[in-house]
Amino acid sequence: MIRLLLQLGIGGLICLLLTMGSATRAGAQEIEPYEFVPLPAGTNLILGYYVYGHNTDFNIARGSTVKGSGLEINVGLARYVHYFDVAGHPAGVQFIQGFGALSGGHIDGQRLNNAFGAQDTTLSAFIWPYVNTATKTNVITAGFINPPIGSYDSRAALNLGGNRWRGTIELGLSQGLGENLAFDAAFDVQFYGDNTSYVPGNRRLSQDPTYRAQLWANWRWSPAFTTSIGYEGFFGGSQQVNGFFDGSKTEIQRVRAAAALFVTPRIQTLLELNHDVHVVGGFKQDFGATVRVLYVF
Repeated sequence: MIRLLLQLGIGGLICLLLTMGSATRAGAQEIEPYEFVPLPAGTNLILGYYVYGHNTDFNIARGSTVKGSGLEINVGLARYVHYFDVAGHPAGVQFIQGFGALSGGHIDGQRLNNAFGAQDTTLSAFIWPYVNTATKTNVITAGFINPPIGSYDSRAALNLGGNRWRGTIELGLSQGLGENLAFDAAFDVQFYGDNTSYVPGNRRLSQDPTYRAQLWANWRWSPAFTTSIGYEGFFGGSQQVNGFFDGSKTEIQRVRAAAALFVTPRIQTLLELNHDVHVVGGFKQDFGATVRVLYVF
């Protein structure tokens, strides 16, 4: 950390700390309520998301928190899901593509560039190895891969793409209790390839795996309307530049609340609000919101 400061100064260090801002920490593996309940083979889903984040206070791991910082996130996601059976087990594949903007970024009085463009594409496959309709128990495993095809500029402090391969494995559980109460739980591990074109100067970015736990408690008020409260925690993810820790990690504690309504039998709308209660090694998302529209056919 000290060596990086001497080499780059605060401006260069800020660029190093921003390779994966709050917009990309959420990732495609972030679950919404009831996503782990399998649907019949042949079912298709088209989903559209708008994701907003208002970020304040930038924390440098093993260092200080820079007050008065900020970053605005506006991202749209398009997602397609197809369900089928594999050897009698429900399964499926999905494709997710994000586009958007990072704007208004500033740390310690220094303005950051705006970023516009595409996030890295997400390709995924999943299967339920255990389903028990009598006990309303569903266990799912999923794999995700993100090829580095999003928008990226090594000279910029903010980027929508990561210029590196990422892969994730996830284990999830959906458990219903009675007619109204249900829980969703998930644990995933994300692995990172190296970014060999990381800021000018032939520097290599590497990163330790990020571990994430998610939990939703859901209450079904009617067949069409549900509300949920949730938790999301990220752990690990320390970054190194040419072998030296750069002050950035993926450690976040987040609380969430959501409401979902089927406005027709085939169309569902969802609103999620969230807030980071603790962050190490990055921006704190003071207020976040997700609007989702789902169409089933």
